[in-house]
Amino acid sequence: MGSVNGMIWRWGWVTAVVLVICFGQVHASVTTELGSSILIFPKVVFDSQGLIGDKVDTIIQISNTSNSLVYAHCFYVNAAPVDPTEPVSALNPPLWLETDFDIFLTKQQPTHWLLSAGRRVDQDDTSCSKTFHDCFNAGFDPGWNSTIPPASDDPFVGELKCIEVDYTGSPINGNHLKGEATIVNLPPAVGDASKYNAVGIVGLNTNLNSNNSDNFLCLGGGVTDDCPTGAEYAGCPSTVILNNFAESASDPVVDEFGNGPSRVSTEVTVAPCSEDFENQAPATITVQFQVINEFEQVLSGSTSVTCWANLKLGDFPVFDLRFVGTRFAQTRLWGAPRDKAGAGFVAVSEEYHQQGSVPVVSRAAFNLHGEGDRVNGDVIHMPEGQ
Repeated sequence: MGSVNGMIWRWGWVTAVVLVICFGQVHASVTTELGSSILIFPKVVFDSQGLIGDKVDTIIQISNTSNSLVYAHCFYVNAAPVDPTEPVSALNPPLWLETDFDIFLTKQQPTHWLLSAGRRVDQDDTSCSKTFHDCFNAGFDPGWNSTIPPASDDPFVGELKCIEVDYTGSPINGNHLKGEATIVNLPPAVGDASKYNAVGIVGLNTNLNSNNSDNFLCLGGGVTDDCPTGAEYAGCPSTVILNNFAESASDPVVDEFGNGPSRVSTEVTVAPCSEDFENQAPATITVQFQVINEFEQVLSGSTSVTCWANLKLGDFPVFDLRFVGTRFAQTRLWGAPRDKAGAGFVAVSEEYHQQGSVPVVSRAAFNLHGEGDRVNGDVIHMPEGQ
């Protein structure tokens, strides 16, 4: 889930004609704005000691956009390494610990919780009328007899998937879920936050494509042994696009106002579209990327990802300002090879802006743009009995 190895890179030239062709592809069907049947939160983190990075926690928000009761079955996946003080390696693999739970939302109901604390049903929840920290657990609880567990470990770094189901637990294409995640710094760090929208996978409701409510959720693609009726949900993107600073580049706005020296660094968090929750068997994919600078020069590379990864662009020379040659670039990422199943993913980005001789770092998260649908699709295998 967090392994990053085997990186290779090369560079060449491309023309404006090639760029026009690449950027003119059909948009992918994932959404960050519409009600969906599957929500993917690619980056949810809790680290009270700063063993992996900053001392942070995550506020998760999920809303029911319909006028009827909605059920969802959710899965946390913790991808922290066995020894969080050391990088992921063959001798220090990711945990891949999965925790599942249910939520029930009345009509038009939002609910929220803190990753480190979870949320239980409590009729004595107060309204949000005081300080920020007094607002946790305000509003409606997520259903009756349903407890959202806290993070299984400290640190917790990984993803959250929520799948709309009916009252029996069978998957349905209701398209009633929408979500947001806010990553917040913990004291005594400066109180900063970054927020992104959950990536939504829309359920298909046509005569040819509908949900047969079995335990194999088919995201795009055609008829296979696991997907005898073909796609049940929209496909994941064929290509994910990031507009980014070159690593170690300065922030022109910060420098213009005399608050430098400044420096920008970026992380891209990759979460898989395919997932085997029944057998808890994470798959390894190869993520390829092309970095296109402001002069339309191209650098390229690849890295191996086992199920989930938070990629720090500074770990790859291809993203460094000395190689990119311009302050800004566009990076295109895809699972390789494109004609194989299990290589789909979604991603979010987080930027860190450092300013001043005594570094003050602010953070900002971004949803990434997707192009095209994966030809062979992806499959989420839910546990039996769900």
